[in-house]
Amino acid sequence: MNRRKFLQSGATFASMSLLASRGLAAQTAVPPAPLPPLPPAGADGWISLMNFKNLDGFYTMLQKSGKGVAEQKGIVTFEDGMLHIMGNLVTDELAEPGYIATNREFENYHLRAEYKWGEKRFPPRLNTKRDNGILYHLVGEDVVWPTCVECQIQEGDDCDYYLLNGARAVPAHGDPVGGYGPDGKPVIGRKTKDEGGDFENRGGWNLIEVIAQGDGSIQMLNGTMLNRISGFQWKDPNAGGQWVPLTRGKVAIEIEFAECWYRRFEIKALA
Repeated sequence: MNRRKFLQSGATFASMSLLASRGLAAQTAVPPAPLPPLPPAGADGWISLMNFKNLDGFYTMLQKSGKGVAEQKGIVTFEDGMLHIMGNLVTDELAEPGYIATNREFENYHLRAEYKWGEKRFPPRLNTKRDNGILYHLVGEDVVWPTCVECQIQEGDDCDYYLLNGARAVPAHGDPVGGYGPDGKPVIGRKTKDEGGDFENRGGWNLIEVIAQGDGSIQMLNGTMLNRISGFQWKDPNAGGQWVPLTRGKVAIEIEFAECWYRRFEIKALA
C-alpha cells in the first residue's frame, strides 16, 4: 500500500492530536531543570530535533560504558552537517551497542529520519547485515536495550517491529503479539516480503518514517507503508507495575555495530 492510499484511508488513525513534550521524571525531591524549548516549527509544521552540529537536546548511552561516553570515544561525531555514527577506527575490540536519545518525551507525532550506510562494520558483527534503528516510546531506565518500540533499520529488513525490554502489543482482537527472531529479540508485525520486496537504497539516502498515534503506529520506508500495529503496552512502575498503554516516550537513534550517517531527524505534531 502506498503512502497516499494509506493516509487517505484513515483506517488506523481516525483522528490526530497535538504533540506533547515532557521533561524527564524526577527521581529525587529536587525538581528537574526545565528543558530548553524546541526549535520553532517551519511553515510545514516540521521541527528539526537535531542541529547536526552537536548533541544539544540529546544524550548518548552505551551498553557497558553508560552515558556520555560515545562522543568521547568518537563513536558519535558531526561532520559536514551530518550525524556520523561509528566512523571511528575498527579494531579487534568488541564494539558496544547503544543509542542517542532526546532529553524530552513526545506523543502523537510523525517522525522522519534520513540515513545512509557507511562501509565500516565492527566486531562481533563484521560479516553480518549492517544494522541500526529508530527507537520510540522510550520509557523507564536507560539500559541497552530500554523499554521501547523499535523501527528496524537493517539491510533488507527496514520497518520490522521490535518490542524491547518488556514492551508488548495487544491488538483489539485479543492476545498479545509476540515471538522471537533468530537473534533472540522479540519481533512483531513483520512486513510480508511479497508485497513489493525491498524498498531500501543500499548505496544512497533513505527516508524512514514513524507515525505514532495513541497506542499504535505505522512504519514507512521511502514513501511506502510497510508495517503497522496497535495496542502497545508496558508495565508502568508508577501504576503498580500494571500493564498500561505505551503512548509516549523519548525518541532515539541506535548505535549498533555499523557505520551510518543521518542528515535529517524531524518531528511534526499530529493535529
